[in-house]
Amino acid sequence: MGELAYFDMHCHLGFCEDATQAARALAAAGVGAFSNTVTPAEFAEQRVALAGAGNVRTGAGLHPWWIGEYDVAANWDRLFGLVARNRFVGEVGLDLSPRRADTREAQLVALSCIAHACARTGRKVLSVHAVRAVDDVLDVLERADALTVDAGNACIIHWFSGTSDQLTRARRTGCYFSVNPRMLQSKRGRAYLQAIPVDRLLLETDEPASAGASWDATRVRELLEETLTQLAVLRGDDPAQLREQIAQTSRTLLQQ
Repeated sequence: MGELAYFDMHCHLGFCEDATQAARALAAAGVGAFSNTVTPAEFAEQRVALAGAGNVRTGAGLHPWWIGEYDVAANWDRLFGLVARNRFVGEVGLDLSPRRADTREAQLVALSCIAHACARTGRKVLSVHAVRAVDDVLDVLERADALTVDAGNACIIHWFSGTSDQLTRARRTGCYFSVNPRMLQSKRGRAYLQAIPVDRLLLETDEPASAGASWDATRVRELLEETLTQLAVLRGDDPAQLREQIAQTSRTLLQQ
């Protein structure tokens, strides 16, 4: 991945019409990616589709929005094994907003299973969804000992939207933060992005947003470049140095 200039550290190539072709188009644009899946079934398909894509890593995921389609209790061992066998895990986490209240307990059970698998086997890179749930996510991961130095796991909070106290806690825990253009649109988001250490910053698009949504590799590169440029101005950093720092952090995380 050394020749790649940018990395989309949270995207969903499984939502593209042809994930294999999408990965090739990203490579041609000089972009690497951490492609997240939303169910174990999708991961099984995408692992095959993206097996030959040297610029893409595919995460084994169970997105909290899709928990209702998955019987966690009946599939605990299967979910544990899925995470244990794969280095890249995502999208996983919690969404404790009111409209997801009916699956709260199932979400917590699923994340607990995932956290214990990460703690047991180690060396995982997790892309984590945490909506109104940063403390809850960190509580689950810490109770399972998934975030200890010995475990060697890297937790990336995708599109951070918590409080300043939660940001401080996540920083102290050693989390990474993947940044998309929408985070730069709010005053609070801009303040957070000034506070995150440079070696914990990553770029993301979270695109495509859904199956069948428009997506273009050239536009992905443009979004990453635009986000990087705005970050550099906001933080007072040299753009070239910031780009290389973020790219190097991404390369390190995406090593097999």
